[in-house]
Amino acid sequence: MRERGRRDLLVLALALVTATAACSGSGAPAGKGRPATGSSLTPAALPAPRVTLAEAEKELAGFLGAQEVLSRATPRQDADDRNMLEQTDDGQAALAQVALNGPAGTSPPHYTWGRPQLLVPRAQRSPFWFAAVVNRTDPAGEVRPAVLTLIKYAGERWTLSSASLLAPGTRIPEVAKDAEGYATALDYEDTSVEISPRLMAPLHATSAEEGTEGFTAGLIEAGPHTTGYADEIAANRLDYKKEDCLGYDSIFAASNYPVYALRTVGGGALVTYSLVRTTTVTSKVEPCAEILVPPDAKRLVKERRAPKELRTVELQQYVSTVPAKNSGRPAKIIGYLGGITKVFVS
Repeated sequence: MRERGRRDLLVLALALVTATAACSGSGAPAGKGRPATGSSLTPAALPAPRVTLAEAEKELAGFLGAQEVLSRATPRQDADDRNMLEQTDDGQAALAQVALNGPAGTSPPHYTWGRPQLLVPRAQRSPFWFAAVVNRTDPAGEVRPAVLTLIKYAGERWTLSSASLLAPGTRIPEVAKDAEGYATALDYEDTSVEISPRLMAPLHATSAEEGTEGFTAGLIEAGPHTTGYADEIAANRLDYKKEDCLGYDSIFAASNYPVYALRTVGGGALVTYSLVRTTTVTSKVEPCAEILVPPDAKRLVKERRAPKELRTVELQQYVSTVPAKNSGRPAKIIGYLGGITKVFVS
């Protein structure tokens, strides 16, 4: 990987996690007193939730209902698009902007939604958040489970922070809940799982760049969004190398958007985070072969080819499962949704 600073940071972080586990001495997972299957406290002894299940259910129903109405609007007005954007935040706002930036006269896809499974943390700090798993039906009738995360900053309304679609045939693991049905949120630095929530995104980025040859091999399960990307990058480099004057590179990095994590039954975690992929095709000499703007980026730029350099920026939103500490099992990518959000032509 070309980012030496990121490699050094990850190696140091992994070494610290390993040392913490080794020094715990008891054989129990290191961390912040994790419950294996949720709190054992009686309902009367539990602290009041910051976000109630009833509030989460009401807010999610309002959000999904508004999405269905606004996406069905005909004829489409600028106010419809503004309202849809105002319902989003963080990475989802960037993806929504692209979806609304289609050719004149087109509308974003219209989805219908099933009955949600709510995942609401009892104890949390502002900004408040909750997640939900809900079936999404697209215009072609395909049904896919979606993992949605809604967030609320002080004094603002609830907005959609991230959304990912589960891989076909995949289900989320059972989330640990207390006696009243509330989930347990994990701290950003929690070390009771094999990979802390903070490290999941940068380790995933390394796996996507280096694949089975990288130092993260074995930490994250091989698949299309990890080693598959590394294989794709290697193949593209060879293809572009055939054109002596063209260069190709593609790098991944953790985004600045929020990371969310919930305890799962058995001591693992369900983690939601985002990556940014930047791909660059460069003409080393002139004249050279044409650098064409890819089809999924044409709506973002007027040019159809780049004389010297084409750079595309893709936002990728993920849901992963992380096993309990010392389980010996890798983390696994189970959900993804993303797209190109920026294009630079020079």
